[in-house]
Amino acid sequence: MILMLRTLTIIISVIISGLTHAQSHKDSLRNIYIERFPDHFFIWPLIKGRTTQFEVRQVSNSGDRLTFKPNNTAGLGFGVYIFEVGVELTFAVPINAEKESLFGKTRATDLQLNLLGKRWGLDLFYQNYKGFYMDDPNGKIIPGAPYPQRPDLRTNNFGVNGIYFFNKRFSLRSAYNFSERQRKSAGSFSLTGTLNFFEVQGDSALYSKKYEPVFGAGTAFSLMSMNTFSVSPGYSYTLVVKNFFANASISLGPAYHWVDYQVAGKEFSASSLNNFFEARAGIGYNGKRFFCGVNFVSQTRTIKFETIQFANSSTTFKLLFGYRFKEFGILKKRASDLLPIIGIQK
Repeated sequence: MILMLRTLTIIISVIISGLTHAQSHKDSLRNIYIERFPDHFFIWPLIKGRTTQFEVRQVSNSGDRLTFKPNNTAGLGFGVYIFEVGVELTFAVPINAEKESLFGKTRATDLQLNLLGKRWGLDLFYQNYKGFYMDDPNGKIIPGAPYPQRPDLRTNNFGVNGIYFFNKRFSLRSAYNFSERQRKSAGSFSLTGTLNFFEVQGDSALYSKKYEPVFGAGTAFSLMSMNTFSVSPGYSYTLVVKNFFANASISLGPAYHWVDYQVAGKEFSASSLNNFFEARAGIGYNGKRFFCGVNFVSQTRTIKFETIQFANSSTTFKLLFGYRFKEFGILKKRASDLLPIIGIQK
């Protein structure tokens, strides 16, 4: 019995030692490809633009479409990475009177929370817009004349996107929030999940009787809400040349949509299996201390019902320059270390 216990103890010890060694080997391998900065805090000024738009297309001819766009501008602000948490704050740049006369006025509330871990990412967002102008590629606008405007149109768009990467040697954070640095080129397959709610509402039908022969009278809605659930595979790759990098990511997969809409006071419902598409691109410089970059993120949800194809998309553009400083004093703490200070126990 004692011999059996000793043998079992030795076997368990060997297994634990093997697992520890394997984890240590994996961490060492990751450190070859990725560099972290646990004892630094970052500061960066930035220019950031974020917007949402939607469009109606004719199913049999995508050239027949109406695109509804807001008249908003990029924002100026700054960001900090402190206590291992990144925060950005931007302020909208005022729109000049000439542009407002051409495209109308948009009131926008746009909130976004981005969380990026070693192998996962999470986006939570809320967008509320009021006031759009209409772009008809087949229509003629006299130079200097205002575009058709819909100050009554308002949209709500909120949801959550999650992404998981399968390769530990790949870091999305290195290209988008710079909390890490990709030392060697690497890529990874990914899996993206999305829950989204989008609603558009106006005082009258989205398009006038003029467009009913093209898009149909049955889809001239004044209110439409769309719920979307999707799971999509993807791939992301970062090319590194010295301290310069370029990243491209894409996710495409099936999405199930539930739609409710009102036409001439009557309510209708539809559901459809269609697609979700997300694309990311980033390019810049990521050195030991100084970093800068430009990145772009676009998400599109598309659904077909009746005689139209409806799509809404959200895009984000960001330009930033930053510097890493050595931590000192309370800045050496982590977010979890500060919880007891504000009365929250770990």
